[in-house]
Amino acid sequence: MATSSAVREYNRTSFTQDRPQRGQDPPSQDFHPALHVGMPAPDFAVTDLDGNTVRLSDFRGDKHVLFEFGCITAPVFVGDVPTLNRLHAKFHDDGVQVLVVYAREAHPGERYSFHTSFEQKLSHARDLQRLEKIRCPVVVDSLEGDAHHLYGLRASPVYAVSKDGLLVYKAGWLVPEEAELVLSQLVLADQAQAEGGRTRNVYSERLTPLVADYAGHARVFARAGKGAREDATRALGRDPAAAPQRRA
Repeated sequence: MATSSAVREYNRTSFTQDRPQRGQDPPSQDFHPALHVGMPAPDFAVTDLDGNTVRLSDFRGDKHVLFEFGCITAPVFVGDVPTLNRLHAKFHDDGVQVLVVYAREAHPGERYSFHTSFEQKLSHARDLQRLEKIRCPVVVDSLEGDAHHLYGLRASPVYAVSKDGLLVYKAGWLVPEEAELVLSQLVLADQAQAEGGRTRNVYSERLTPLVADYAGHARVFARAGKGAREDATRALGRDPAAAPQRRA
């Protein structure tokens, strides 16, 4: 069956550097200015690994949700998995749901190529969960990337949504300490309110440098298959898996 133009446009055959496109600003700025913390989180429908439909709104009134978009060929996301597992273990019993939303392949290669069918995408997601030992639920976005478009077409954006359905955290990449602080404050607020206490909301912004994991990039590129590392090097003008030489 022929794929639609929307599917072909979204599922890139090779890596290209982030650039302004639908719902996205350059990486050095706000990557999705249409969404701000404090506003209602747009609902989306995704599919779990057993084929069941899961909606963000399913958790409303019951659990806070932290979710990160990712895929098996995204080195930075794969490096985030231990943190996501830790956050899931720490907060799961405190009314917090951590989710991985499987998006398009960031660095498609011969082993894990760009998606042409939902069954293929679901298979890649199952491999990701198994190979990286992901403990939180993995859910799969549509073949056209409907949820990904709603939340910004960066490789691995991260959001937290309070149980009343408001966006409370937004980041272009996962910052472990920030995400943990946000979830901790949500849990503390729940406890305070249950005891009759009062809380107040505080808005903040932050620009945070993150250190590159060169070995992690090399591992994920090798798993993706031939061409993934070369495509990234061509698009970026440098090899993202090659550690820079120390200065004398």
